[in-house]
Amino acid sequence: MTLYEVITDIHALNEQMQEYEKKYGVLSKDFYALYINGELRDEEVEEIKDFSRWAGLYEIRLHREEVYEEMIRDLLRSLRVSSPAGKLDLASNPLLAGTRG
Repeated sequence: MTLYEVITDIHALNEQMQEYEKKYGVLSKDFYALYINGELRDEEVEEIKDFSRWAGLYEIRLHREEVYEEMIRDLLRSLRVSSPAGKLDLASNPLLAGTRG
């Protein structure tokens, strides 16, 4: 998985979770804390489906953020070593540029 793909996944996961945040009126991090502590009523079929899907999306996002942190740390370390002026050129780096022209 490339850095661009990780970032794209994080954005897509955020968009999906926003639908649940709007529906239930709570941010994902707060929902997840309630969910893992067993504090949510989940008696309706729709709630059970929504909550399990929402928790899954959140867990995937947490994992993608860990992957991102590791990848960006390694990449920036490499860029710093190879940058003679001490200035990083993000725009011309193919690993950061994604699918730009």
